[in-house]
Amino acid sequence: MNKDGLLMNLNALTDNEVKALINELKNCQKALPNDTPLIGRIKDDTPTVDFTNHIEYYLHRYRNPIDPQRFSLHIRFKATEDHLIRFDINNGTHKNPDMSIVQQNHMHVYHSNGDLAKDAIAISLPADIDINSIFTALESFLEYTNTKEYKS
Repeated sequence: MNKDGLLMNLNALTDNEVKALINELKNCQKALPNDTPLIGRIKDDTPTVDFTNHIEYYLHRYRNPIDPQRFSLHIRFKATEDHLIRFDINNGTHKNPDMSIVQQNHMHVYHSNGDLAKDAIAISLPADIDINSIFTALESFLEYTNTKEYKS
């Protein structure tokens, strides 16, 4: 629901709704896998819920099986599979639809812009995001997206 108590259309969110959803408290519904290898592939989804807006998400972690410095973190809507936000680290530069180039460490934030994919546009990461490893980046990502890990 938006600030007026209306259900949000997850297929056509406004920029203000996207910012509000990123900032809204989200809670992981189970613990992040703790058998995560220090090297090698990581690929998992953790169910996550925003109780205020009644939205279910997945918190996704992915690390390349060969290059441990190449990874991504994202929160996507369970209902539509669209990303709310994604950090791409060491995945190469990104060319936006307007032909601008964004450095290899960037983020994609949901946008509703005509026929483009919801994550077609990349922007620079905030300077305070720690991207030294998937583990430090995850801490920064959780803080940036106001996502709390599961507490039993």
